[in-house]
Amino acid sequence: MAATAMKKVVESKAPPVATPVAPALSGLEKAAILVMYLERDTARQVLRKLSDDEVKKLGMAIAAVQHVPDQVIEGVVGDFIMSLQSVALVPYTGRDFAQSVLPELVDEDRRHVVACAIRRRVGGDFEEFVKTRSPAAVAAVLREEHPQVQAVALLRMGAENASRVLQSLGEEAQYDLTIRMARAERVSGELADDVEDTIRRSLEDQDDPLPIGGAQTTARILGRMPREKNQAVLVRLRDEGNELSDRLQRLMVVFDDLICLDDRGIQALLRVVERGDLVLALRGANPELRGRFLKNLSSRAAADLSDEMDMLGTPRKSQLRTAQENVTAAAQRLHDEGVLVLATSGDDEN
Repeated sequence: MAATAMKKVVESKAPPVATPVAPALSGLEKAAILVMYLERDTARQVLRKLSDDEVKKLGMAIAAVQHVPDQVIEGVVGDFIMSLQSVALVPYTGRDFAQSVLPELVDEDRRHVVACAIRRRVGGDFEEFVKTRSPAAVAAVLREEHPQVQAVALLRMGAENASRVLQSLGEEAQYDLTIRMARAERVSGELADDVEDTIRRSLEDQDDPLPIGGAQTTARILGRMPREKNQAVLVRLRDEGNELSDRLQRLMVVFDDLICLDDRGIQALLRVVERGDLVLALRGANPELRGRFLKNLSSRAAADLSDEMDMLGTPRKSQLRTAQENVTAAAQRLHDEGVLVLATSGDDEN
């Protein structure tokens, strides 16, 4: 039951909603916090019920978790208990009952046969699995299989999935497979299982692509080169009309890098940045960086700014990100004008 409630939390598509005790967390972020604070044995039992994809997504969400206040943990646990209660009140849909409970109610020697027969007819696992893959990737896997296997796989993955995948195949293949599918009214259960397992394994072999950062990592690399060298690259991109130049320029310095500013630089930035952007940006800043800014204000101004941040509650992440980008852009303009110095490793080498 706990695993079912956890799956509901992980799969929740509801927009994040902030409450007095919990910030605007997605279902995946709530699940990550919950798993971190469950006892190990309990967490292990829950994770065993999740798919590989769900565990991977959960792992990435856990890796992104910073310090979590006690009241947020209490709010997440409260939400989970409510999900647990709803699962207890309506424990199964008819399909879930047929697949999970009904086989347990028959004799042990008939259980496997009954479970397989029901799963093949009402189970939607293969369809849901294919839905999470791109049609092009599925089509690429099918091209390596016999045409009859292709036809069975298309018929088993659901009409919407099959339509998208079929469009990714060539016209000749579409014609041939249309005929084969129309003629394939029945196949053995074992053959259907073998086809699904084969396609699933092939797609899983292509799974888990490693993100390597793209523009963001490239910008960080450029930012650690001597200024005349990274500017030569950016100017050439700009001269060629490549929009990547502006994007890389923005990403070369991020908000957290402002911790490297000296007091005079922070004071100069405070004079030009919009008040609303400053309040939002510092609301989402780490304590050390927030303290550096507040230290460069008078006691009264620092107290007023802190009060404004407290009154904000929990803004959306998109609002915080936009405000921090605006403050960073103001710092970059001052850097270009020679008013302050945004130090990078590349600058230190000169």
